[in-house]
This record gives sequence, C-alpha cells and structure tokens, in this order.
Amino acid sequence: MRVIYLPVADDPPDSPWQTEFAAAAGVAHEVVIYDRERPFANQVAGCRAVVDSGGSVATPELLDTAAAAGVGLWQVLGTGLDHFPLEHALGTGMRIANTPGQFTAIALAEHAILLMLCLTKDLRRRDRDIRSGVFAEDPLSGELYGTTLGIIGFGASGRELARRARPLGMRVLAVDTVDPPDELRAELGLDLLGSSDQLDTILSESDAVSIHVPLTPQTQHLVDARAINLMKPTAILINVARGAVVDEAALVAALREGRLRGAGLDVFENEPLPLDHPFFEMDNVVLTPHKAGATFGSAARRGRAAAENVTRAEQGLPPLHEITSTAGW
Repeated sequence: MRVIYLPVADDPPDSPWQTEFAAAAGVAHEVVIYDRERPFANQVAGCRAVVDSGGSVATPELLDTAAAAGVGLWQVLGTGLDHFPLEHALGTGMRIANTPGQFTAIALAEHAILLMLCLTKDLRRRDRDIRSGVFAEDPLSGELYGTTLGIIGFGASGRELARRARPLGMRVLAVDTVDPPDELRAELGLDLLGSSDQLDTILSESDAVSIHVPLTPQTQHLVDARAINLMKPTAILINVARGAVVDEAALVAALREGRLRGAGLDVFENEPLPLDHPFFEMDNVVLTPHKAGATFGSAARRGRAAAENVTRAEQGLPPLHEITSTAGW
C-alpha cells in the first residue's frame, strides 16, 4: 500500500521520526515523503494513508485534499492534538488516530526525574561555580530520598514516573480524573491514588509535583495561582506535559517571591519560549525545549505503532488508538 509521510518543516531527512517509521512500514508498504515544493494533491494521489509527524503539519486544506484523494487513515505520529485541526479532520470521513502516551511514557518519566535531580542537586549553580573557578561544598544540596512526589495525571507517563521514583526512596502520591485499577496502588507502592478532588492534598503535601495530563479546556491553567499557593515554599514543580496546564504568570511570580523553590520545565504556554522571558533570568528554573518525549526509543515505538495502523488500514481494519470525537482534546 502507498502511504505518504508528512515531516515537520525543519526535520532533516534522517530524522528518527521519519526513519523509524519508514523502517517499520517500508517492508510491506511504499512510503513516500511529502515535498512542500510540490502540490500535495499530486503526491497524495494513490495513497490510502497519511502519517503526519506530530500532527502539526495538518491543515484543513491538506485534510480535505487527502480525503478527496481517497485516503482512509490520517495517522498522527504524536500524542497531543491541541495543535491539530481535529474537529475539521473528523468531518472529512477519514479515520483519525494518534500514538498516545504509552509510546513516550518512559522518555517523559526519565526526563521528569532528570529535571527533579537538576533542581535538587542545584546543577546550574554547581556547573557555573566550577567553570568560574569556585570549588567548594557549600551550600549543601538536597536528595530525592525521603521526599514526597505528587503526580498529577496517572496515565502512562505518570505510572512510569512512579515506577522510577519508588526505588529512589520517594513517597509517591497520585491523582487522576479516571479511576486507575486498584491493583496499581499496591503494584507501584503508592501512598495515595486518588481522584481529581484530592488535587489539593497532592499540592500541599508534595516536595516535588510533576504534571502528566493532556491540555484540554478542563486542564488549562489547572496549576494556577491558587494551586501554586498551596504548595510548600520548598517544593519544585515539574512540567513535561503541556505548557498551558500551568499559569506561567503565576509561576513566575511565585518563583520571584520565593514562594516556590524551583521549576523544571520542558513545555511552555508559547513555544518557542521568547528569549526575553523571565525564566531565562532565574537560577531556580531548569529549561529544556519540548524534547522530553524525543528519544530514539520513543521514535522507534511510535514508528512501529504507526506502521501497524497502516497495515490495519490496508486490511480494512479500524486503527488502534482511533480518535472519534473532540472530547478530551
């Protein structure tokens, strides 16, 4: 079957997102790469599936053109659909699927641990000191051992984080809008596994709070000024989910005023982060450029998942992880 892959504009031809999908699908299917310099209608002709890297390439015009060409599956090679024209896509008659959080969960969990360690060990100051000739123990840094981790959102990446935090000696609390299976509490050694109405407990008791929810109208600014004020002044906030889940203005104010010890952020309300943003002036903030989920492992897992759905489309089967409504996105 012929399938067209849509890379994001700045992706090189050897991008793992592209090469891993091509390797997984190329054995059984013909994979062509979208060329922005040529009309899409000519390239999508004869294709029965489109694989959209990250979902950010899609436009209503591209979606309509693909549907008119007889494409049956628009596969998003990514999880979040907040930047994807989902409502329009669902109206085209094509089946829409993504590669949900389970494929990047390990990468996100490891990155959350990285950000926690950078802040707890005061990595920015230590690195700056040694480069400037300061070689001293003081002030002392902290440990994750014996501290409490609060996880907001207990889907795939939240669960992987819990699996890694417990061996580090952390007490783990978690909340989610969906009731997770009871056996998870025992399996992961959680001290609290609650519903969203226990969010305030998570915020007030945790030494580190890590966010693992999608961006929806319900989660936008979920962590606002009120929520931040519930946190300990010695606590740190980690966000590897979506930037707009946190009210950045409230976070900046809390960090400046010493009402929060620090923040480790991979995502932001506006991306790329403007170079005049206050975060760049703060020693108690560790920043990465929305790359928490971008690992060779997650690229391979997503590539195989997308290739499997292309095969299912060829066989006339519904795709795995199909998106059928805008609810929750």
